[in-house]
Amino acid sequence: MHGNSSSGARRRRPEVTPQVLALLHRAQLGDRDAFAELYRAYHEPVTRYVTVRMRDRDRDAIPDLVQEAFASALAELSTALLDVRGWFIIQAAKACIRHDWSRRRYTRAAYTVRDHAARDTAPPLVADPPERPGHITFVHAMARLTAAERRAIQLRYLDGYPRDAAARLMDRSPEAVRCLERRALRSMRATFTTAAVTS
Repeated sequence: MHGNSSSGARRRRPEVTPQVLALLHRAQLGDRDAFAELYRAYHEPVTRYVTVRMRDRDRDAIPDLVQEAFASALAELSTALLDVRGWFIIQAAKACIRHDWSRRRYTRAAYTVRDHAARDTAPPLVADPPERPGHITFVHAMARLTAAERRAIQLRYLDGYPRDAAARLMDRSPEAVRCLERRALRSMRATFTTAAVTS
């Protein structure tokens, strides 16, 4: 019984050195240099993990997901586990899960935004209507938004949050989020219209 308990303890805290824990503590106190050292120490294992998770899916997303994992870790330093490597891997796993979930909603979201735009515009005077926006068009339209507008579209149309929940996450009023959505949709509609004219 004692042997099993020791084995369990080793599994809970593998390869944790005083130096790593000191870096974690300094990072939690706001030392960005300490976090940079943690980044350098765990970038390779996090990249290996994400590569394995995404090898049969979206390999182009690997660098972004690695960065997202570390960005999430930086935002959640106060909840870090003593198993620092394991905690970074958990952040990477969450990033992969969010990516998979977003991809399932991505096309639907693009069509939803397109439909919002279509309701506010007159039918084009052409023989054949333009095709719905593809992945590239949607990404380009999102890239032209302000950070707040992108966040509103992300929360409302990609992540599926109701407006009041999105407002809480953005620390804004529901009315402010609604205004951001409207501005973003107008901007994206303009992008779609330009793409249709030039295609």
